[in-house]
Amino acid sequence: MGDSRSAQERLDAENLMDLSSELKGARAAYFDALDDGEQVEEKKFTYAWTLIHQKSKTDMRAGIKLLEELSNSKGVQRDALYYQATAQYRLEQYMDSRKSLQLLLSIDPKNRQALDMKALVESVLQREGAIGLAVFSSAAIAVAAVAGALLKARR
Repeated sequence: MGDSRSAQERLDAENLMDLSSELKGARAAYFDALDDGEQVEEKKFTYAWTLIHQKSKTDMRAGIKLLEELSNSKGVQRDALYYQATAQYRLEQYMDSRKSLQLLLSIDPKNRQALDMKALVESVLQREGAIGLAVFSSAAIAVAAVAGALLKARR
């Protein structure tokens, strides 16, 4: 089982990074690699990694898309899946994050970062499930109270 606190600390540290100045360079390097056909996978990963660390949700989604494309490449598969999961977590796509982590853990079951991240995702899903259940229960009670009042008023 993983340690959700360790995963949260890693995410918090990454959130403090400002990579906006690196984005232009990573983008240019990736497109240059596409043109010359050299180190495309490496440059694509760097560009994706830079995108997912931006504040813009659009950039983060673009980074996730690139990481999804890389998730079948043996050379960067583990890192692509891990960073895909962290970006999905930041975008509150918890179920997608869980799926990415499950795939990573099927490849590398002892990956400590993935185990920690999965524990964090599971704790959020559990908390959200409890909140959802409480909201649903409150709504059901309110509906029952209104129905009871209407029935009483009809008598």
